[in-house]
Amino acid sequence: MKKVLSLAAAGLLAAGAAQAGTLTVANSDIVLYGGVSAGYDWQDNDYSAVNSNNDNFRVNTFAVGLMKKADANSPIGFNAAFASFNVPTVIASTDVVNNGSGLLNSGTTTTFKPWLAYVTIAPVEGLSVDAGLLWAKYGEAPLTILNPHVNRGALFVMFDPVLFAGARVNYDAGVAKVYAGYNQGGGLYFPYNLSNRDAVEAGALADLGMAKVGIHMYDESAGRNIYTLCAKADLGMAKAGLQISYLKEDDAIQNNTTDDSSYGVALNIDPVVTDQISIPVRIEYVNTDAKNDDTFWTFTITPTYKPTKNTFVRAELSYATSDANMFVDVDNPATPKDKDNRTTLGVEAGFLF
Repeated sequence: MKKVLSLAAAGLLAAGAAQAGTLTVANSDIVLYGGVSAGYDWQDNDYSAVNSNNDNFRVNTFAVGLMKKADANSPIGFNAAFASFNVPTVIASTDVVNNGSGLLNSGTTTTFKPWLAYVTIAPVEGLSVDAGLLWAKYGEAPLTILNPHVNRGALFVMFDPVLFAGARVNYDAGVAKVYAGYNQGGGLYFPYNLSNRDAVEAGALADLGMAKVGIHMYDESAGRNIYTLCAKADLGMAKAGLQISYLKEDDAIQNNTTDDSSYGVALNIDPVVTDQISIPVRIEYVNTDAKNDDTFWTFTITPTYKPTKNTFVRAELSYATSDANMFVDVDNPATPKDKDNRTTLGVEAGFLF
């Protein structure tokens, strides 16, 4: 390869809201939230030869956050979460992502520090301004415990800015929620050495009855221009989500030997089994270079058991296959990339509060 559904910025709070505790500090009600997860993973191949181990035990997530909502009585609020977490993906292990791969723009994710931190000003009902370290309005969340799968998908790596420092205006118009923002660009994943990466974002989200739909734009001044459509629906027998993303490269990052555009599609299906058992499935198709027809598919299935609302145990199988050799055999790390597929297996248990 030439280049390698929707959660709001307060997703960590939403995931554990039912169990979150309230603290009274200086006459303010502050919500405490967070989570811990640990697991085991196995892989046959990887994107590069960073860790020669086929299998590893890991602490996937440790996160603690505090939040105070802005409201009419207190128009200034905040949300801040400190975390140390792994970022396993269907394309590359968390070892590759975090160890000298050039994939991360925001530092090593296993460093315990703020990964979400912003102040909210809500001057009037329906209007708010967030400023600080924000999460993107669409795509999978950075933390494993907030996603239905252990491994992030290919669209997370290629088409989602994930997080960035900036400011965003949000407005609830009733029929739709709209937003626009300015940030310093780059996102979590940005393998380009550019000094000017300022970006703008905009989007709209609406509940159409049969489905909730979002359209999103993320445009870097010298980098990527990403356009995304997201939809999710409750079909009765299953919950379904769809993400379609298109990326256009600016001249500053364009490689003349490849096309300047790529696109990806992700379908998420979560059949309704019981209140405690779910079997989410994710299928992705990505065309990374339309000029040379470089494509790959991914498949992920994650049977999950939730003994309580704030605990889970899950197993996962993920498989990626490409029309080019983009993987290294973990057992023979000295060999060049001569594998066109990657399989991972894993288990994870987690607790949210």
